[in-house]
Amino acid sequence: MKQNLIKNKLIIKLKKKDLKLCIAESVTGGKFVYEFIKKKGASSYIDYSLICYSNNSKNQLLGLEKELKKNDVISEVIAKKMAINVTRYSKNKNVIGVSCTGLASEINKNLSKMKIGTVFFAVYYKNKVKVKKKVFKNLTRSQMISETVKEMIILCYSII
Repeated sequence: MKQNLIKNKLIIKLKKKDLKLCIAESVTGGKFVYEFIKKKGASSYIDYSLICYSNNSKNQLLGLEKELKKNDVISEVIAKKMAINVTRYSKNKNVIGVSCTGLASEINKNLSKMKIGTVFFAVYYKNKVKVKKKVFKNLTRSQMISETVKEMIILCYSII
């Protein structure tokens, strides 16, 4: 299924169930939320989005200090906690937490032990978390980010 088709079906599901997305993006730098807000009426299904690119922002905004001391920043644990903790700011009762963390280039290699191209993304809904890991090979940084966004949309669609 094409990304736009899945995204449009996801939007219909979100509206029908009166769900709001709460998003914590790292590796995608806001591209996930942009896929939705470029369409008119996004405020009916998006609550807010945070770009937590640095470890400091993950600590301050998402309270991940303890997890980051014990785990690689690019890990299942961090993606899971990002998805859960990003929902804590919402006043809405019916929310979905969505997150991603990954390594897109050699420049940030000293931040993680993971291979370049490794991404974890998670969705938190109804007190359950689903985390996926992908290792993208032979893609540019931009291509990897786009593929991550596509995978996040598919994961969100599959969980609600």
